Amino acid sequence: MTKILAVDTATEACSAALFIDGRIISEKEVAPQGHTRLLLPMTDRLLKEAGLNLRDLDALAAGRGPGSFTGVRIGVSMAQGLAYGAGKPLIGISDLMVMAFQALEETGLNEAVAAIDARMGEVYVGVFRKDPDGFPELLGEERVLAPEIAAAYAGELLSGNQAALTGTGFAAYPRIGEVLNGIPAAENLPWADTLARLALRDYEQGLARAPGEILPVYIRDQVTWKKVAEQELDRQQRRG
Repeated sequence: MTKILAVDTATEACSAALFIDGRIISEKEVAPQGHTRLLLPMTDRLLKEAGLNLRDLDALAAGRGPGSFTGVRIGVSMAQGLAYGAGKPLIGISDLMVMAFQALEETGLNEAVAAIDARMGEVYVGVFRKDPDGFPELLGEERVLAPEIAAAYAGELLSGNQAALTGTGFAAYPRIGEVLNGIPAAENLPWADTLARLALRDYEQGLARAPGEILPVYIRDQVTWKKVAEQELDRQQRRG
């Protein structure tokens, strides 16, 4: 049976999951400042519970973003390090897609809009439709947009039927949800157990790659992300 270890730290959520023998075991915690401290112990406990080591895996997977600049970097870099050390391939999964998959399954709807608060008056947004196998398929592109533009962009891609709405972008900018008139999902963060299921599909389709080929997806240009990194560093320093 395929064995995949998945990790995600792109948002406030920190989680790890192990797909093994057709089942998933996972650990998760909402800890905006705790990703570096929590992630490796999570993976160690999961592997010990399953009686495995990294070399027993077929592949690893990571949430590649978009999301927090620091969070995305932590998750991808840790997954790369583990994959390199074990000599295993890596799979990168969109965090917007993870959230959309959760929302589609929760609501039973055929379309979903995922939006993550990108700060600086913008959201990361992706629009998805359920494919024949029940997995989310991206419509258009993942983008970073001002809230009112994000609502218009999503509206153009949707079929006109009600869509599931998921992500911190809707809490930060409620007007997006009002314009789209969709059904809010209860879960607004991406989790590694869902990511592992998407990674299994990609692995079976031959999409696993050398660890160095899986890169963080920030969407914003590097100049903007430098400003975000500086702001996050300043916040951390003020907190002491």
